[in-house]
Amino acid sequence: MTAVLLAIAVLALIRAGKVHAGGALVCVIFGLVLGSTAAGPVVNNSLSNIGNWVWSQATSL
Repeated sequence: MTAVLLAIAVLALIRAGKVHAGGALVCVIFGLVLGSTAAGPVVNNSLSNIGNWVWSQATSL
């Protein structure tokens, strides 16, 4: 679920002209590299918790 929310955010930023596709690609690659380090599980868990909270807030409206 978190990946879907982040993908939507990136697409919205690209369409709004705030981020170019090249910059978004660099961020995606950085995320993949970060995910393969020891910090990956911590970052993944934190983003999952945030994504779950946002989803619960959105569905409770």
